[in-house]
Amino acid sequence: MSSIRRTRQQGSIIVTILILTVFFSTLVLSLLVVTQANLVRSRGRILLLQAQYSAESGVDAAIAELNSGNTTYAGAGSEITVLNNNQYRATFTTSVSSGSTTKERVILAEGKVYSPSSSATARYTRTIRVIAERTSTTTAASLLSRNIVEIGSGVKNIVAKDTYVNGFIKMDKNTTNLIAEHITVGGREVSANNCSIAGSGNLVKPTSFSDPSQTKTVLNLAYNNCISPPGNTSNSDFTVNSNQSTISTVQSMYIPWDQYLDASYTDAGSCSDWTSGTSPHAIPSTTGSKKTHYPDSSDNTSALCGAGGDINLGSGTYTINDSVHLRANLCSASACEPTFDNPTSDVKYVFVEGTINFGSLNSPVGSGPIVFIAYGADPGSKTGVCPHGGAIYIGKDGNTYAPNIYLLAMNGICLDKTKFSQASQPSTQPNGLPTPALGGIGGKNIYVATNPGSPWDLALDPGFPVDQIPIDLSWRQSRYERL
Repeated sequence: MSSIRRTRQQGSIIVTILILTVFFSTLVLSLLVVTQANLVRSRGRILLLQAQYSAESGVDAAIAELNSGNTTYAGAGSEITVLNNNQYRATFTTSVSSGSTTKERVILAEGKVYSPSSSATARYTRTIRVIAERTSTTTAASLLSRNIVEIGSGVKNIVAKDTYVNGFIKMDKNTTNLIAEHITVGGREVSANNCSIAGSGNLVKPTSFSDPSQTKTVLNLAYNNCISPPGNTSNSDFTVNSNQSTISTVQSMYIPWDQYLDASYTDAGSCSDWTSGTSPHAIPSTTGSKKTHYPDSSDNTSALCGAGGDINLGSGTYTINDSVHLRANLCSASACEPTFDNPTSDVKYVFVEGTINFGSLNSPVGSGPIVFIAYGADPGSKTGVCPHGGAIYIGKDGNTYAPNIYLLAMNGICLDKTKFSQASQPSTQPNGLPTPALGGIGGKNIYVATNPGSPWDLALDPGFPVDQIPIDLSWRQSRYERL
């Protein structure tokens, strides 16, 4: 009887072991299946993420192409391979189309992953849509130079709210005063002292500041301040931050005319608005027509505009009713003495594909702000009086008074013995400083050689809306959508 019981017990144990073996085998196999499925899903997620990265690479490449100056870029014509290895191949395609404005582009990018890499059909695909906008993180300063500001020996006072210079500032005489609220210089004059501000002039604190809480002029310099006092030492009038390694410089002052003139602005057909009829000339002649492309919408000067690409403005008055793109030089053959009026409070932009040669420049009291942007090269005819170029030139014929006008040149600006005053305005303000005579100036190089004397000193209007003049424009991603 005991033998039979032992046999039954042993049989029960064997059955239990078999059941447990089957259970654990099933469990292990299930875990292996689940693990394999997770590995497959994880690999799929990784490759799908790689497809998204490929699409984003396509967007980055399209934005880089737009920033190279190719604003008509329509996208990659075929698949571009981003990554190719034994396991998979990743590519992208892009298309670029116009957005709702000339400052907007719509980029559609599709990223694909082929697995294995030899496969003819993509296994994973991701499509994204990005809106890119041409924007700026920097705006102009009252006195702005992408290289050098040199102040000639005849100048007594230059007054500017903010001064921003990539290279260096040089003052040629010890009686010259540079009066500013902020001075930022990102380079140096190569000399033993490595001077961001060099020469023999004086730095002077304004008698009052735009911000009442500011009490001292602030100097931010990449190298040394060689004007002493204050040199590199802060005092009661100056906060001096010298030898700074974090000062950014202006990379580009180029502002394309289509930043402000969209497709609704049309060709006027000729330059007759500027050249025919009597003064004052309305630009455009038909208010509200937006026919302000002269003579058409292309770039560079045109022989069809004015006399072989040169418009003589004489001493006429020109009412700028809307922003303008003008394919001509202004007064290159003979210096003019024009007056420009903006009858609104909105900033008007005049894009001049050539150069500007004024004997003097005026705007009436009450005019709204006007920004002249000259794309032309420095003319050889100014070399004798303008050591740093003169794509925009103002001479000494009469008195210049245009506090509502900002002059921006892609190359040099030269003020040659220019006199600044107007009979109807006091030559000095209650604080003793000269009355502002220009809204501001910006160029690759700036040379100021104004006639000396209080009424003829150069003061730049601190109230001019320089924050509406974009500098360092570039295309940037503004909106992202995964489709």
